[in-house]
Amino acid sequence: MTKINKTPLKQCETDIKNTTLTPVRYLDSPCQQSPTSHDATLATCKTRLETLVKQLQDNYAKWQLAQQRGTAICYAIEAKKTKCLEKSEGDDGSGSAYPDDLLLPCKKLAIIASIFGDIANSTRETLRQLRGLTKLPGAAADTIFYRSWRLPQFVAFTVELAERYEQEALVKTQVAENIAHCTRRSELIEHTSLWEYPEHVDAYVKLGFLLLAEEVTLK
Repeated sequence: MTKINKTPLKQCETDIKNTTLTPVRYLDSPCQQSPTSHDATLATCKTRLETLVKQLQDNYAKWQLAQQRGTAICYAIEAKKTKCLEKSEGDDGSGSAYPDDLLLPCKKLAIIASIFGDIANSTRETLRQLRGLTKLPGAAADTIFYRSWRLPQFVAFTVELAERYEQEALVKTQVAENIAHCTRRSELIEHTSLWEYPEHVDAYVKLGFLLLAEEVTLK
């Protein structure tokens, strides 16, 4: 009868059989967020976005109100200045180019012009904060928080809005500083028209805000 020799197990095989194995999880990225952290980031982003959109809408409402009030004041200044010009063109030429009742509306117009500058600066700050939201960790920049816009679209909207505000604010300041110094009727009409019919904050901006309102109304 042939004797069968048993081959002893190698030491490593014995160790593997006698060792309890623990599952190991390999992360795709060392910066990967947990689901809870991800949800918290999106919630924070949504809250901040709502606040910033509200600021944009409130500032636009202030802009429209200042636009209307300024137009009325421009017409008042134009009327007073026209009378001055007519008197100065009379036979005696004794009329003053700057009557006392012209001072108050000019001061009011200067204050309103400064409001446009404040709104432009506020919009720049809103833009800075919106850009900050796009840099939050996770997928915030690619998330649709309302209907169809992602954060980069809110940023693009605000970039153009800030530029238009700044350009129009300069025009308002020039009108406020120069309308009282016009020496011809045609110059008065030109300055009043520059204020009443803005070139930069126009129907295009109004349409943009209508689209923004539609975007954020349906959540």
